[in-house]
Amino acid sequence: FLSEQGYFKKITPQSLRMSGEQKFKEGDTLRTRADSTNNSDLLVFTDKQQVYKAKNAEFEDTKASALGTYLPTKLKFDDGENVLRMVLPGDYKGSLLLVFENGKVARIPMSAYETKTNRRKLTGAYSDKCPVVEIIPFTEECDVALMSSDGRAVVFHTSQLQEKTTRSTQGVNVMTLKAKKTVTGAGLLGETLIKNASRYRAKTLPAAGALLKSEDKGEEQTSIENL
Repeated sequence: FLSEQGYFKKITPQSLRMSGEQKFKEGDTLRTRADSTNNSDLLVFTDKQQVYKAKNAEFEDTKASALGTYLPTKLKFDDGENVLRMVLPGDYKGSLLLVFENGKVARIPMSAYETKTNRRKLTGAYSDKCPVVEIIPFTEECDVALMSSDGRAVVFHTSQLQEKTTRSTQGVNVMTLKAKKTVTGAGLLGETLIKNASRYRAKTLPAAGALLKSEDKGEEQTSIENL
């Protein structure tokens, strides 16, 4: 479990069944959760274009009621460095999508982050030309959705992007943005609230997408009955 403020918790399934109520600091929330094994690697991407690598076994088992381990302290982040995304690389066979604010997306093989030595920190993890909005790991080709600050969405298939082995790649244009607009969110289509995927699907890239309908934002339609 990883919180928005960078607290990490490793909890056994048995402990989770006994107490599933996750505790966080005031103002903090859950960022992501994933299943893994104790001897697996953990990659922590930061907002300073760096990746910190650790083994899950380096962290003590804890409970849902605990705050967890503060990753910037545990992994000895540089001053002012913050957690961006936690990735479980498994056997390093998959790929990563790095989604940038400017509508570009870089597809990089997971193997680009595999090191032969036990180096803790990997610099130059991704391009510094534009802030990263989201990092999406995947092992099979899939649909991904991008959302912009003016309420638009684009859905595309990962097979539409060519893999680049250079970590510093700036990516390719996926979402065409209007002036002063940015990409504000991204995720696997199945993990978003989008129901009408065909409305936003891009046959060719880049694409401007379409305005999100209320039902694709998770906004419930309500009606007022006359009493």
